[in-house]
Amino acid sequence: MGGAVVSTPASSTLPTPSAVPRTGCDLQPVDVVRDAVRHFGARYLDRVYTPAEQASYAAGGPASLAARFAAKEAVLKLIGTADGVDLRSVEIRTPAVGGGRPAVHLTGRAAELAEEAGVDAAGIDVSLSHTADLAMAVAIGLQRPTTQTTNETATMNETGTA
Repeated sequence: MGGAVVSTPASSTLPTPSAVPRTGCDLQPVDVVRDAVRHFGARYLDRVYTPAEQASYAAGGPASLAARFAAKEAVLKLIGTADGVDLRSVEIRTPAVGGGRPAVHLTGRAAELAEEAGVDAAGIDVSLSHTADLAMAVAIGLQRPTTQTTNETATMNETGTA
């Protein structure tokens, strides 16, 4: 059964798929946020939330803040780390009129970490929900494609990891 044999030099690179989805999720007890606001007041609010996010507290109470906190954590999990990140640099924005989907705005260290991870910060999408007791958030984004050497690909095929 003859046939052509094709080999690829060990130093060549192969493209990977166009983009890799990344996700993050988090649950936050509403009572934890309610207690933090009660005990620490403006000091807690100013340390964790932007002024726009604090305005959501006036409209939606502690459950709204807890959902935003969960979203911040979900975004940081998507990026891969929270090292050195000021939580205010992950802002969860909601449209001023008519509600609608929240948007993520990254600044400072959070934006740097997203870039380092190859995550398109402008394309991060979040979904928030809460009950009286729990708030949750899911974040999804795309990681830019990378290239792998044929040796890495062969190792991955054999072991399932790079």
